[in-house]
Amino acid sequence: MKQYKAVAGPMSISVKKGETQSAFNLFADIINREANGGWTYHSMETITVTEKPGCFQQPVPLNYYMLIFEKDI
Repeated sequence: MKQYKAVAGPMSISVKKGETQSAFNLFADIINREANGGWTYHSMETITVTEKPGCFQQPVPLNYYMLIFEKDI
């Protein structure tokens, strides 16, 4: 039987021209951190979350990256 865990990835990444590898490294750091805890990377999904706003404000949908990990239990 497997257990699954969802971890939020960076919401937005800004890098200088020619430094896109640093953006990839942010995801690699998360994957390596979870691997140290015994989790295996499974996949990445994008989910849209709409928070209820305050009075007189329109809801704003936000996209999040969700990294999925698994391990045997």
